[in-house]
Amino acid sequence: MKIFFIGYRCTGKTSIGKILARRINFDFIDTDRIIEQNTKSSILKIVEEHGWKKFRQIEKKMLFNTKNNTNTVIATGGGIITDPENREFLKKNGLVVWLDADIKTIMQRFDQDSKTKESRPALTNKNFLKETREIVSQRRPMYEKTAEIRIDTSFKTPEEIVNIIHRRLS
Repeated sequence: MKIFFIGYRCTGKTSIGKILARRINFDFIDTDRIIEQNTKSSILKIVEEHGWKKFRQIEKKMLFNTKNNTNTVIATGGGIITDPENREFLKKNGLVVWLDADIKTIMQRFDQDSKTKESRPALTNKNFLKETREIVSQRRPMYEKTAEIRIDTSFKTPEEIVNIIHRRLS
């Protein structure tokens, strides 16, 4: 079994994924970290040097490389669902959990995490608030169509969210 976490930046995919994996004794993969390890480059640098299209190609290959993984929780990048083939892969190969959060929460989490600011490239040329509102709005229908479970992480602790998911798995 595989459990895929999808959702926008700063919704808790990595944090919650790690906790859930420990709880159910699964392996944990963060696709962004695997990309950085395999390319020996940061996502920011990949996007700056080669563009979003190249990054999305690398991301897709990494996702498809998880096909034979078992007992694994996989935190995906926020934009992985923009590719229809990725959405199909996710739905056919595991349980897809969408971690959602309101814009205010996303902004607060982003502001509180200096590592996030340094490692995540801008998605548009707009200011961060406008960009976040726009991209979340564009992606919401894709997240909805792909996920089997949606959890709003805005006002819950990671442990509460893991408990919800764990109950649904039982």
